[in-house]
Amino acid sequence: MTEGIDSPFASAAAIATTKDEPSTVVAWMPPLAWMSGIAALFDLIINRALVKLGHDAWSMQALIRLDQWGGFARNLSVVSGLVALSFCLVALSSRKSGLPLSARGGIAGFGWVLIPIIALMTFLPRAWTRPELVLVVAGLAHALMLLLILAGLHWRSTKATLTALVLTLVAAFSGIVSMIIALIGNRTYWEQTERLSNAFRWSGELAYLAVPLVLGLAVSIPWRKTRGKAALALSMLAAASVALAMVVWQRAAGRDWPTVLYGALRLDLLPDRHTLVYAVPLGIGWAVTAAAAISKDPARRQMGAALLLLLSSGYAPRTPAALVTTKNATRGSTERGGQGRGLTEHDTGMCRTARLRR
Repeated sequence: MTEGIDSPFASAAAIATTKDEPSTVVAWMPPLAWMSGIAALFDLIINRALVKLGHDAWSMQALIRLDQWGGFARNLSVVSGLVALSFCLVALSSRKSGLPLSARGGIAGFGWVLIPIIALMTFLPRAWTRPELVLVVAGLAHALMLLLILAGLHWRSTKATLTALVLTLVAAFSGIVSMIIALIGNRTYWEQTERLSNAFRWSGELAYLAVPLVLGLAVSIPWRKTRGKAALALSMLAAASVALAMVVWQRAAGRDWPTVLYGALRLDLLPDRHTLVYAVPLGIGWAVTAAAAISKDPARRQMGAALLLLLSSGYAPRTPAALVTTKNATRGSTERGGQGRGLTEHDTGMCRTARLRR
């Protein structure tokens, strides 16, 4: 295990080159992962959508109630996500996972250091969370994501699984690289900071939006069966609901719509006048999630849980709750890739000035 902790790149190389078959111990999706995903969805709706509309849409009493409900959803998402991630670490750190010692050590080392830090960040006062600590946690989280994704690439998978895992990796690391460039460049007054930071950020955003589309190509719905018809109807309902919700959300937010959207999902590639176009990839993503969630195949249900976590956390998350949901989505991708069937799982409240800077 020491070897994997001291040399994470050696662990990654070991995962990528080993030919062993994974055990079924990593093919199980803890029910708490579903709880984390559903709670993360309510966190998105309440804390990052409804509350951000402010006093223009809600009374003071309503805002207080929304804040209480949103706090419960956020904490529930983090706690259940941490427990689900702990189960993942136990499974992948065991010999039954089929991974080499260095790979298991790297996953266990990063994971068991990260979990207590995120737990403390979640429940301690917000003023105690300094930007430097956020950077450290983001670095640890993305290192763990890298190892989990490489573990998924190690096992047999189809082109759809491989493509989705690579896109997830690109989205994760493009977001953190963009953040690091912006922080360093602003302190050194480098004139190319904004351009380079946006290049990484927007490429990662495209990769993030492409993940559900790629997975949608891997979903096969039995059209003639009752379950298939139900999956198709639920998918259409999910896509239509997302599109309608974004239209209503835009009208309620008014001029603040681009900023509110950025605070909720951290999407800002499109110009302000075209932000409703995001309803297309997001609608498809939630449609795929709905279809996979009610599938008879456990592997497809894992994919639905992973997409639920991924879409609820938004792109390039920085808060503890969103980081946990993203890591659990990556974990779901790893487990699905291990089965070899070709189907992978998977309080940003950013102020206006942060978005206008871009």
